Amino acid sequence: MTLFCQVVMEQQIVHATTGRVRFRVPRVQRDPAYGKLLVQLLESLAIVEQVRLNPQAATVVVQYQPHLLDEAAVYERLKQCFEQAMVAVPQPFPDSAAPAEAIALEDYEAQVEADARLETDWERLGLPLVALGVSLLSAPLELPFAVVGATVLASAWPWFQRVGHQMSQGHPPNVDLLDSLWMVLHTVNGQFLAPALKTTLAGARADVRDRQRRQQMDRYPSVLMAHYEHLTVERQGHCLRIETQELQAGDLLWLQPGDVVPADGRVVAGLAEVEPAHFEPSRQVWICRPGDALYAGCQILTGQVQLWVIRSGWQTRLGLMTDLLHTEPVYDSALAHQQGEFARHAVLPTLALSGALWLTTGAYGPAIAPLQFDFGSGVQLSLRTVMLSAQVFAVQQGVYLPTAGTLEQLAQLESLVIDARAGLPQPQQAHILIQQLRQLGLDIYLLQDQGRPLEGTTEVTGDRLPDLQAYLVGKRRRVGWISFGETCSCPEPTWLPIRWRPPTFDPNAKVVVLLDGDWSALGRGIALARDALERTYQNVALIALPNLAVTFGGLFLGLHPVVNVVTNNATAFIAEFWHGNSTQFRTALLPSVSTTVPLRPLPLESPQLAVAP
Repeated sequence: MTLFCQVVMEQQIVHATTGRVRFRVPRVQRDPAYGKLLVQLLESLAIVEQVRLNPQAATVVVQYQPHLLDEAAVYERLKQCFEQAMVAVPQPFPDSAAPAEAIALEDYEAQVEADARLETDWERLGLPLVALGVSLLSAPLELPFAVVGATVLASAWPWFQRVGHQMSQGHPPNVDLLDSLWMVLHTVNGQFLAPALKTTLAGARADVRDRQRRQQMDRYPSVLMAHYEHLTVERQGHCLRIETQELQAGDLLWLQPGDVVPADGRVVAGLAEVEPAHFEPSRQVWICRPGDALYAGCQILTGQVQLWVIRSGWQTRLGLMTDLLHTEPVYDSALAHQQGEFARHAVLPTLALSGALWLTTGAYGPAIAPLQFDFGSGVQLSLRTVMLSAQVFAVQQGVYLPTAGTLEQLAQLESLVIDARAGLPQPQQAHILIQQLRQLGLDIYLLQDQGRPLEGTTEVTGDRLPDLQAYLVGKRRRVGWISFGETCSCPEPTWLPIRWRPPTFDPNAKVVVLLDGDWSALGRGIALARDALERTYQNVALIALPNLAVTFGGLFLGLHPVVNVVTNNATAFIAEFWHGNSTQFRTALLPSVSTTVPLRPLPLESPQLAVAP
């Protein structure tokens, strides 16, 4: 087998948009050395801005600068990296089957991204509009059946392509198969308007979605502060001339009028009028003084200030939000997996139900109606709207949630362990947050060997940690573990690690990061995560209930299929672009906070742990 054939087998493009491409690379699931080298090779390319490796899903997402080279040249450079990695790290053993969980994630990701495959404007909206016009004029002009039918089926070609792609890859049938059959059967029976309207409305939604995405990406530049070529900074007492990407935490630099702040930091000297960055809640010009925080993207209008750099590059708030919007890490939540599993297992029974109805009634209308059952598209729509918007909003609030699964875990916390063995920062703020969390029903454990007890917490010493761990695991509690310092000390892989203002962090790690070291930020993060999850459930109900009503109407009342198409697309439009596309989320844990919370005794079967007075 030639090297080229091996490379083709090793990676496959599963999704691509301008400036971003997602590869499926099965080998990264079982060969960490290959994955590490591949990331290094891809990141070494001048056109590449960001690489995200997901071994569990066997995917590699590459974000690049599309204006430097044409698409063919970009893909050629990327292919060379795969070839070099293949030569440097030969296959150590034959391909093996991927874990069931990883396969489920692959299939769900492919299913969700199927409607975002690259299509021309003509395929997406032009041909469906022609098909809709032809179907409306078919009766008045007595157009030939074959001409109208061929036009309508041609407008559904993207559906047929996706079904063929799924089947060729060995994936189980999904909802695209049901949609394709529904459109074909209606067309064959002379019902042209419903399938033509379906392709038109779906294309219109996709067009609006892409326009919104382009507008959103324009607000978050992919190259941070591109007009800065060199900066003069003070580092450890030495004056250096460096490029922007070489900025480090601890550097000092002066900013003059007209300068855009290139990093997140704190003002140590000077006075200036500042125009806030576009992602900040208020766009009002303000006066910054020593001690104030400045974020990448702000602009100095008048005066001058000296900035002490805290975070630079992709670890600034601007960088984290840009990375989230480019990579869309929204496919790892348990809710998404459950919906994907349900949809996959419901396709064949739905086909069987339609066949049984046709055999028993002989009427194609009621038999076709079940093919339009909704299998949780509210979850799919919420991934790229509610979940992603909440992740971006969380960064604005000082909390980095790297994936939708992390957001989901944070929203569902039942217990919180505070590892204060290295000290507890801001104990008064911690006390306020603990009171709020206890009112929400969370159990709070304070892990420390010495120090003052904290009211509202169950105190645990280091030697009793195994007992606490066994108790929480045995009770299957959803636990968050907050630690302070440069490393994460979370002892249980199923718990959610929360890090307090780490100097650096891995954007691929499923860890909640408190960017500014603020207890109230954790409260805001939990509140907005719960709000996002509630909106997702609301989207599911908003789409599923009307869908069930019109589907059963088609089954038992002979409801016209156009009503089904209009209802399904109208609710999807509301869920995606109105209800799910909000950029603001709830940040208050409680409407009002009481000053004291009565302590609850631990259950009898819990380990004997001392409770702070």
